Amino acid sequence: MRRRDLEAMGAVDAYHWWFVGKRLLFERLLSDRLHGPCPDILDVGCGTGGASFVFGTYGRVWSCDRSTTALAIARRRGLTYLVAADGPALPFPDARFDIVLAFDVIEHVDDDLAMLAELRRVARPGGLIAIHVPAWPQLWSSHDEVLGHRRRYTKESLEAALRGADLEIDYLGWSSATIFPVAVVARLLRPLLPVPRRQADLFSLPGPLNALMIRIYRLEARWATSRGLPFGLSLAAVARRP
Repeated sequence: MRRRDLEAMGAVDAYHWWFVGKRLLFERLLSDRLHGPCPDILDVGCGTGGASFVFGTYGRVWSCDRSTTALAIARRRGLTYLVAADGPALPFPDARFDIVLAFDVIEHVDDDLAMLAELRRVARPGGLIAIHVPAWPQLWSSHDEVLGHRRRYTKESLEAALRGADLEIDYLGWSSATIFPVAVVARLLRPLLPVPRRQADLFSLPGPLNALMIRIYRLEARWATSRGLPFGLSLAAVARRP
């Protein structure tokens, strides 16, 4: 991502509804492990550090990203265990972490199976790997191209990738159900625009609306972890190293 895009992300990811909503879901999905003895956590593709900052309240977090610009922003926010590295080649020993976070990461690499195998390598036996990816290949748009995506996933393709990396699946389900209809309409209409937009779809809302979206995502997280959402713009998974 461009420096100005990273600076913009770093300015909002602590409170923006999209980032907060994602973290709320995984705080629930990982609750048992997070509230156990202080876990060692690796945040792969940490970006500007929003997730690292939150999950650092539960344990020791190492934040990893290939962008030195993103890591510099994360350091300004007070994060200390920062590592410049590419996800498919992590500079950590085998079986090092209790929890590995990979939020919107594996869709960026050509070989997602190799990436998942690397995440598995650094997880301890019984360790958890938390995955968040964009769903519905039919919704591919310039949004994906701007963000450098290689693919969007179906439930079946994500399950196949996780099992192909010899991971056990504890949870696999939809996320971001509320915005799904709006996103579908927006992306279907995009080709009709006179000039294709070359920017991501992430946008900020006025404070009260942002707070409302966070409340909605909090309810979504409860529903997702109790009954499961019927659809969603993204997929969330928690896999376990045997």
